[in-house]
Amino acid sequence: MDESEKQENKAKKEKTEGSLRKLKQEYELLKVKYNFPEFKYMNDNFEIENIDSSETELFIKQIRKHMTEKIFYILRTLETFINPQNAPLFIFNIIKLFSEADKESIQELYKKLGKYEIEAFGLEAVYDEKKEAEFVRKLAEDWKEISSDLNKLYVSMKANHDKDGKKSSKSYFG
Repeated sequence: MDESEKQENKAKKEKTEGSLRKLKQEYELLKVKYNFPEFKYMNDNFEIENIDSSETELFIKQIRKHMTEKIFYILRTLETFINPQNAPLFIFNIIKLFSEADKESIQELYKKLGKYEIEAFGLEAVYDEKKEAEFVRKLAEDWKEISSDLNKLYVSMKANHDKDGKKSSKSYFG
């Protein structure tokens, strides 16, 4: 690496660190105003450091949208378990070995996250900073339980995937 590349990399790093510092400062103001969780918690769970706060006046809305992206991804995954019509083949073996408790957990998670998806849809229709903040705060609070339930489901999925299920006689590979 030549000297100009080193300087360029150093400048990029300083700009990134400056942007993150600014983001944290802006978040701290919202944290105090709306009783949000610590920045580290939000970043660890919702990767809010990827928001470019200098590009928006609607910072709370951007945080909410970032959180909603995660909810959307998880909902689609849960939908695959509930209705595996077009699921990859490995999913079928996992689903087949789910316990009743796993199935109930999937249904409860789906219902809970679905409520957040509906709420986010409403927030897209009409901007209201207080309602955006309420959504962020509530989801951040609920996330502790949701992530615990997701982790339990992950452990079950991994165990089911690792099990050697009996091969179906109806399989193409017999």
